[in-house]
Amino acid sequence: MKVESFDSGVTIVLITYNSAEYIHACLRSVRAAASHARILVVDNASQDGTIDIVRRDFPECSLIALPQNIGHSAACNLALHYAETTWVLLLDHDTTVSDGWLTPLLATAEAMWPSTGMVGSRAVLAAQNRIHHDGGYAHYVGHMTLRNGFVKLEEASGDLESVEVGAQASTSLLIHRQRALAVGGFDPRFFIYLNDFDLSLRMRLRGWRCYVAPRSVVYHWQGNPETSWRGQGRYPSQRAYLIYRNRWMLIAKIYAWHTLLVCLPALALYEALLVITALHKGWMRAYWRALRDVVRYRRTIWFHRKRIQSSRCISDRELLSAHHLSYVPGLIQNPAERLAQSVLERAFALYWRLAAPFAG
Repeated sequence: MKVESFDSGVTIVLITYNSAEYIHACLRSVRAAASHARILVVDNASQDGTIDIVRRDFPECSLIALPQNIGHSAACNLALHYAETTWVLLLDHDTTVSDGWLTPLLATAEAMWPSTGMVGSRAVLAAQNRIHHDGGYAHYVGHMTLRNGFVKLEEASGDLESVEVGAQASTSLLIHRQRALAVGGFDPRFFIYLNDFDLSLRMRLRGWRCYVAPRSVVYHWQGNPETSWRGQGRYPSQRAYLIYRNRWMLIAKIYAWHTLLVCLPALALYEALLVITALHKGWMRAYWRALRDVVRYRRTIWFHRKRIQSSRCISDRELLSAHHLSYVPGLIQNPAERLAQSVLERAFALYWRLAAPFAG
């Protein structure tokens, strides 16, 4: 069978929504780091002048100005269809990129070709000088474990080689366009949050692989106050709702029946702990709203589940893991909570060692 040759053509895509505070610095850094690259901005009906900034100061960028906010997922899908290059590089609007940021992504994609599905950058929390993530892994309770998540930047200074990971986030993410479209692109029902995690798992189920290139560095800032949280202030209820709902949809679509069965005790325990946390933090309204919407989407979820399961090439034993659980610093607030997290992680890891041989 003839292997398709590697093509390095790339379109850099920013999905914006009320991004006036960040968009100028972001696009200026991209223009300096990748002056000849195609840039596409898809704007989700910003009301703060974002569109005017792009049109006035960055006329070389292609711009799709949407009349309403269709969500991050649907906007990404629009970009995947609009772009004509082999690769699409999704970049968060609240980032700035380093010099040489693009080269390691393309070099890794080529070195790992033809297995490459996506390659992510090292995302650094700019205000904290900590790594946000170097990609991650799919924990079987339905969350993404962040590789090097929230460690001090200097502690990972020697960890610079490109490696395979089990999942990715779209802070700065190079995606093979046709392969993403072949699995259905981003799930628009997710709107935002875990949509990148979901796509990476569906691409892995089809046999394509995820990598991280830590020499490619992006600096991640604060994001939108409606949903972003960096460990201070009140946790946005909309963020809690989206993460609850999208985690359930991901599990329902991705996991084989055997996996759901053998992991049921652990999943039930984790769910009970989520309910306790929701009661303690005041998130029960978001929790019930998320549950209601999952029930409402049940037929659509079932339709997509059948398509995903019928085309999968790897088992959940290969897809899932039991690494530590990643939480934004500030969410776990006292020594008792940190101890409980440590005990829980050990218990879940032990259970996975016992259950994994029977997973689908």
